[in-house]
Amino acid sequence: MVCLINAQRTQRGLPALTVNQALTTAAQQHSAAAVQLKWWGPNQDSHRNPQTGSTPESRIKAAGYCPNPRSWAFAEITYTGWGGSGTPNAAVNWWMNVSTWGHRQRILDPSMREIGAWAQPGAADRAGAGASQAGTYVVTFGRCQQ
Repeated sequence: MVCLINAQRTQRGLPALTVNQALTTAAQQHSAAAVQLKWWGPNQDSHRNPQTGSTPESRIKAAGYCPNPRSWAFAEITYTGWGGSGTPNAAVNWWMNVSTWGHRQRILDPSMREIGAWAQPGAADRAGAGASQAGTYVVTFGRCQQ
């Protein structure tokens, strides 16, 4: 995921993002919860865990990203798919070319400096439960000035 996203950025003259462990932890925990609970789907907010109420900001802070900042920013993008749509390439293609919810802008945000990404086997949508080649992807972005 990181390589595919950094390729999108560098092809457009933007700097590659640096992997950050706290951002990766936030992405990992969210994707694992999503596959376990399977709440993503039409008209559902994939960014707010219905069981814990966690949000991108609360997850990223809880993972220890950018404690006591002078300035900071964050973003999160999500994707789940199955069959031929459960691959990392399918996720990045959807974020860059299909989605109308600002995923492309988050990937290409020149102010972001760090990234955390996680690919979790399985679908986060009940419609994909038990489907072959299912994958759930969460990518977090950050900028921290301390």
